[in-house]
Amino acid sequence: MARQARLFIPHCPVVLELQGVKALPVFKTREAFAFFHQRIPASAVEEGLQVHAYCLVPAGAMLLVSAEQAASVGRFIQNLNRHFSAHLKQIQPDSSGNLWEPRFKSTVVQPGQRSLKTCFFVDSYAERMGQTHDLAAYQWSSYAAHAGVVNEPWLTDLPAYWQLGNTPFERQSRYRQFSDQGLSQSESAELHDCLQKGWLWSDLAFCEQVVDSANRPPRPRPRGRPGKG
Repeated sequence: MARQARLFIPHCPVVLELQGVKALPVFKTREAFAFFHQRIPASAVEEGLQVHAYCLVPAGAMLLVSAEQAASVGRFIQNLNRHFSAHLKQIQPDSSGNLWEPRFKSTVVQPGQRSLKTCFFVDSYAERMGQTHDLAAYQWSSYAAHAGVVNEPWLTDLPAYWQLGNTPFERQSRYRQFSDQGLSQSESAELHDCLQKGWLWSDLAFCEQVVDSANRPPRPRPRGRPGKG
């Protein structure tokens, strides 16, 4: 059976997750973290993407991006890993073979409030993976930039983030307040499930609205035969 194409819907953010082979650490040194982090904006520029959020942990990476074309997403990951793998052999001589699971996870999220929740879902990846209890102090997440702790001008703010306030200070302050609430358990579980299976995370009305513009069905088709007209 042919592998299903990655879901892509124009003007919608895409969340990506890379996982180390057998959940083994990929980033074993600070230098490995730093090079991958520095390479994200360079690969994004080369492949014509915008990066909204990211978070790195020893055995994984999660990003939220936007692209004009579906193929740009795959090329971005290939570009990123091609440069990273070559550099890693120099700084981690024990790294050999495949670093990541063969197929990275990806899905599309509805613009608006759901995209902002997805931004925090990505930002807080390290917290969920038990790598930190203080996201503002965690160096390998865009949470600190969104909360106003550091400046990363290469990040592109989501429209939903801009709507948090009229000034950077307002937006940062309200994002911190927003993150205190975070996602509900059901929202987090639902988004995680959509990411693992490649289905759109949205409400039903939006899903029906974008069926014709998506490159494949955004959600599973109902089981059984279609009803008679």
